[in-house]
Amino acid sequence: MAKLFRTFALVLAALFALSLIVGCGGGEDDPEVAEATFNGATPASGTEIPANSDIVLNFSGTPENLAVSTGTLEGTTIKGPFTGTSLSITVTWDNGPEGAAGSETLTYTLTAPDTDAPTISSSTVSDGDEDVDPEPLNTDGIEVKFSETVTGNIALQTEAGENVGWDGKVDGDTATLTPLAGKEIGNETTYVVAGKVSDAAGNELEVSITFTTKGKE
Repeated sequence: MAKLFRTFALVLAALFALSLIVGCGGGEDDPEVAEATFNGATPASGTEIPANSDIVLNFSGTPENLAVSTGTLEGTTIKGPFTGTSLSITVTWDNGPEGAAGSETLTYTLTAPDTDAPTISSSTVSDGDEDVDPEPLNTDGIEVKFSETVTGNIALQTEAGENVGWDGKVDGDTATLTPLAGKEIGNETTYVVAGKVSDAAGNELEVSITFTTKGKE
């Protein structure tokens, strides 16, 4: 009888181990793919754009197997130029909200190609400024506004080209330089706001604004 119980226990143990293997699929679970939600495009759908514009797709998360019906896709950018007077682009990706496939349609009215580079509309400091008080800049930073929406980079540098370490950001038609603790600018020193921006058509502008701070009072 004892031998029978031992045999029965061994059979149960073997069945339990087998159930664990089958339940786990014989290996590790496939990793979950984070969903990607479409947050619009730049330029925005429904607007007029030059025929040689690029269109940047904005997502929260990384879209899987992203595809577009028109244009050439580079990363999350649809490259122009486009033809005709109107444009419709269907955007699809696999990992949309709640795990479903995602799909969005973008529409634009096309205008003549844009060959004009963006320009600086206004700036906290202007090229060639002298006797600039550094204190307000160390508090509020520097803002540069452009004639149109741009992308790119901007930095505050010394006259020798060394990065001062301020936080540079380009968003929409505005570039900002935010001062950081321990990176304050000093008196009687020449600085350069330097960078490069481009509009949706790829027209570039080299940013170079040189200014000199005033002496200590």
